Order: sequence, then C-alpha cells, then structure tokens
Amino acid sequence: MDLRDLKRIDTQQLPHSLQMLIECLGIENAYNLTCAFGGRPKYIPKHRERTALAQVLPEAALDALIQRFAGMALEIPKVDHFLRQLRNQQIQQESAEGLSRSMLANKYGLSLRQIGNIRRQESCVQANLAP
Repeated sequence: MDLRDLKRIDTQQLPHSLQMLIECLGIENAYNLTCAFGGRPKYIPKHRERTALAQVLPEAALDALIQRFAGMALEIPKVDHFLRQLRNQQIQQESAEGLSRSMLANKYGLSLRQIGNIRRQESCVQANLAP
C-alpha cells in the first residue's frame, strides 16, 4: 500500500482505539505502528530508550505516545482496519464503473453477499450525507 492512500481513510469509521492512536501520532505513524505491532499488546515505557518503538516511530511521535500512554500496555489494533477500508473503497469505485458483483467477488476473493454488503455501505453513507 502506498502511504498516499492513507489520505482516503475515513478515521471516523475506524475503531475508537485506532482513532486515539491517530489523534496522538498522526495517521501515517499510527499505520506504521499497526504494521509493526498490530494485534498484540505493547507496553509503553516512561522512557524512550527502553523500547523498540523507536525503530518504528520518529522521536516526536514516540514522545507523544509516551506522554499520553506511559506505563500502560496498549492493545495495538491490526492493520486490517486500514486495508479493509481501502479495499472497500476500491470495490465501490469499481462497482460504480460497472463491474459486476461476481467479477468483484472473484477479484477480491469475497462472497457475492460480502460484495453486496460493501456496495450497500456506500449507499448508506451517501444517504447519511444528504441534507
């Protein structure tokens, strides 16, 4: 995935724990953190010298993480949350361009029902945005 794709992420649709990390670190650093440690608990030390997080996060981001969560073990969300949202956006775009449900299901390895649900999600989002 290209980091420029992160600009397309709707953070409001991500889990609250991931929204908190994005608020603290920024979306790119939160993405890198989920790539490195997603799905596992990670202890946030009080001092930056005591963690491998320095290999993943720039100093300023690590300092912000320590300031907010020092002494806690955070359950780092899986990177799947980012990837799924981008995949679903791609499916919705290709559907709008005329690809059939069966073609999309084959392309993405999903069931016809899953494709239908993804297509309906877009309809619900559009309906909620309408005045």
